[in-house]
Parts: sequence; structure tokens; C-alpha cells
Amino acid sequence: MPSPRGSRRAMGLYSALPMLAVLALGACATDELKLAPDAPERPWVIPPVGGELPQPGPPAPGVAPAAEAAAPSGGWASVTRGTGDLPRANAVQIDAARRYDLPALIDLAERNNPETHEAWEQARQAALAVGLVEATYLPQLSAELVGGFEHTPVPIPTALVPKGFFTANTRELLPTLTAKWLLFDFGRRAGAEQATEAGAFIANVAFTGAHQKLVYAVSRDYFALGAARGRLRVAEQALKSAEVVQDAAETRRAHGLATVVEQAQARRQTAQARFDLARATAADHSAYAALVASMGISPSGPIATLDTSEEPLPAAPAGDVDRFIQDALANRPDLIAALGKVRAAEAALGTARSDYYPVVGLQAKAYQNIGGLSTNGSRYYSVNDPGASVLLALSLPLFDGGTRDARVASARSQVSAARQSLDQTRDTAVQQVTDAYDALRTGFAEYTAALALTAAAETAYDSALDAYRHGVGTYTDLSTSETALSRAQTEKEDAHANVFTAAAALAFSTGAILSEP
Repeated sequence: MPSPRGSRRAMGLYSALPMLAVLALGACATDELKLAPDAPERPWVIPPVGGELPQPGPPAPGVAPAAEAAAPSGGWASVTRGTGDLPRANAVQIDAARRYDLPALIDLAERNNPETHEAWEQARQAALAVGLVEATYLPQLSAELVGGFEHTPVPIPTALVPKGFFTANTRELLPTLTAKWLLFDFGRRAGAEQATEAGAFIANVAFTGAHQKLVYAVSRDYFALGAARGRLRVAEQALKSAEVVQDAAETRRAHGLATVVEQAQARRQTAQARFDLARATAADHSAYAALVASMGISPSGPIATLDTSEEPLPAAPAGDVDRFIQDALANRPDLIAALGKVRAAEAALGTARSDYYPVVGLQAKAYQNIGGLSTNGSRYYSVNDPGASVLLALSLPLFDGGTRDARVASARSQVSAARQSLDQTRDTAVQQVTDAYDALRTGFAEYTAALALTAAAETAYDSALDAYRHGVGTYTDLSTSETALSRAQTEKEDAHANVFTAAAALAFSTGAILSEP
């Protein structure tokens, strides 16, 4: 029969259980759900950058109060405060007096674009992951220091102690040095090492792929800017031509040789030319903004670029499309990365299969027991002696509810998915190479035709203008020739830029854009 003192202690413990339950519920991890939006049908109000969280306000017009978004309180303000003031860590200096060509722009982009820097950091992280796996082959050493006081009531037969229990007070300090060494795991670490090495390879390839994407994006936008500026020059020249035609019409009208309709048509043509010039100016600004954005630099500092309209065309592609397809299959970073993902998935499958085998490890421990023991208020009996242990452990899961089978099945599925992704990437590469090859061949043909068209349009416009000035030509013929000339010059500028863009696309689609000029 328990003593009254023991009963009181038990009752005290039982009375404390509700309080402990309340504390446990108060510290429930699900309380952090308050950081998430409170309903799936209502958007979350994003806190303003650099300020505190917004306070709930009246709903927007036409929105019911129930549709107001919930902005959770707590640590979000500290997350968003000052985000807009973060400095760019890789800013570059722009020489305002320099006219940058394409290689110089690419150099600026590679030194400043955040995507390539992010890919570089990811490659470094993947390399460190390999080191983490390699470290598991070595023994792990750790030092531990445990000390404290313990008061323990221990039951004992009343024949020995009439109270039926005795108390022990223990004071101990245990400095411990522990060594753990995994000796055999039947391929677990080897599979993990192969997977991380494949991951590091994929990250390195992705880093190169990021550079190729950057070079292509800058090249594409650079030539698009050249085309936009060429169209701007055409629009400026078209406005001058329209003003010349209007002046001729006004002169003929003043001498009674032109009708009011011709005069009005000439003025309309000039107004249309001014509108086209304004549109071409806006397109030039948009093309410049696209180039700056692809480089990843601030648009505040203007960058002067070279004029590409008179740049000689690149060489025509040598060989048929099959040669370029073979180059793509051997050099494209996305294809190489897809193959690396297959190897990583196969290594993960080997790791999952090794879970069916035992794990053998060695554990050694050396410690110093510094402590004392007192029973029922007696004096402390002290100890200060070393201890040690060497243990060989073998672990083999016998039943895990199908966990290992599920892991193997999942890893096998990942291998199949990686192979399918490789096939899809290969098909995409073939299509992109074929499209780029055809676009380049078409671009050369279009530019040749545009040259002939522009020359013919210039001749027709000069003849129509001269005939109109001498009263032997109609305004309709002159207006038609003027419009045709402007269109031909615009198509020439576009065709010239399209050849360079298609050449860059072909180099990018074959994975050779970093090695070709």
C-alpha cells in the first residue's frame, strides 16, 4: 500500500497533467498556420516593401467583405522591411563615351546578369554536396559534456526499508569522447556519392547553359535593337520624303496645276509619316529596354551601341541540317544535363535497393565519471574514474510496412521519367535546330530579295517624283511609290537583322554559341 506521502506526490502529478496538456497545446506547431492565408478563395495581401504590414481596411468597390485578404501578423514585417534597399552586389561601370559592340555587351552581361551568378552558386552548392557524402566514409568524432543533479525515489521491499522506498541523490559530470564509424553499408554511400556527383555535373552544365542562354538573349535583343533603329531611320527618311512630296503638291496647287484633293492627300501622307515616326521611336525605346533587361543592368545609365545595319552578313551555313542536328545532340547543355539526370536517377535507384542489406558500424566511447551518490541523506560517495566501450553494431530492418519497396518503386519511376525527359529534350532539340536552320536559309533569301526590292522601289520613287514635278505624273503614282519605298526599306532592315538573329539561334540550338564568333 503506498504511503500518504507517495499518494500526495501522485495526486500532485495528476493535477499537473491538465496544465501540461494546456502548455503542449499552446506550443502546437500547427499554430504557425496563422502565417498562411486563411482561405483558398481569397488572395493574400502582400506587405509593402520597406514598411510595416498593412492594416485591414474597407473592401474594394464591388468586393464583399468576406473576400478581403488576410495579412498575417508576426515576422513578415521583418522579412519585407528594407528589401527594396538591398544593393546590387555585381554592378558594372558603363562607359558613356564608348560605343559597345556585341562582344562588349556580352561581356557586361556575363559580369552582371544575376541568372548566371545564381547558376554559379548552385554549381558550388552541388560540389559541396559531393563533399558531404564523401565525409560519411570517415569516422565521426564528437565531444560531449553532461553534468547535473538528480533526486530519485526508488521502491524497495519493506523487509529491507520499513518505508518501502529510499531516495538517492546523484551528482555527476561526464566528459565523453565518442567515435562512430560506418564500416559497411552495401552501396548506400556509393549510390549517394554517384547521385551527388551527377548532380554536380548537371549544375555545371546548367551553369554553361545559363551563359549560352544569356549570350543568345543579348545577341537577339542586340540585333532587334539594330532593326528597330533601322526602321527608325526609314521612318525619318519617309517623313522627309513626305514633306518633299507635300511641298511639290503645295507648289503645283499654288500654280493651279494640282487639285485640292491632291493637296489634302499630300498633307495626310505627311501626317501619317509623323505617326509612323512616333511609333518607330517607341519601338526603338522598347528594343533598347529589352536589351538592357536581358543584360541584367540598370536602365538608368544609357549604353551607346554600334550601328548594325551595314554590318556584313555572317557566312551561310555549311552542310545540311543533319550535321547541325548531330552537333546539337553532342553539345547542347540541356541534352547533356538530361543525360546526367538519368545517371543521377539510376544512382538513387541503387541507393534505394541497398536498403535491403544490413548496416555495420563501429562505436567507441571513452569517458570520465566524476560524481557522487548519497542515499537517504547520507554522505556522498564519490567516484572519479575513466570508462570506455567499444561496440560493433549490425542493423537490418526486418519489417518496415513496405517503405523500402515504395522507395525502390519511386526510384525506378524516377529513372523512367528521366529517360522520357531525355527523349523529349532530344526531340525538342531536333525541332529547334531544324527551325533555326530553315530560318537562316530563308533569311539569306529574304535579304537578297529585299536588296533588289529596295533598289527597284528607289528607282520607281525617283521617277514618280520627277514626273509629278514636271506635270506628267499623277499624285496617286507618286504616293504609291513613296509607300512602296518605305515598306521596302523597312523590310530590308528587318531581313538584315533576321539573318543575324537566325544565325545566333542556330548556334544556340546546336550548343555552339559560346565557341562561334
